[in-house]
Amino acid sequence: MLAGTPLRHVAETLGIAKSLLGKRKRQYEQQGDDAFPGNGKQRGESAELLRLRQQLAQVTMERDVSVRWS
Repeated sequence: MLAGTPLRHVAETLGIAKSLLGKRKRQYEQQGDDAFPGNGKQRGESAELLRLRQQLAQVTMERDVSVRWS
């Protein structure tokens, strides 16, 4: 569809409504890879918060191990 295949043809091939496919296409054009969160994928601030929490847990563990062996 992004390569120029008509929206109607793609919708018929997938067996979904043309309006739904059009909506998803607009979302992708506006938001790119962040358009469809789910399946373990988060967007923007949620992804950053998760990354920072994981980093904090790692650093905390490293600190605790270091203190224990000092």
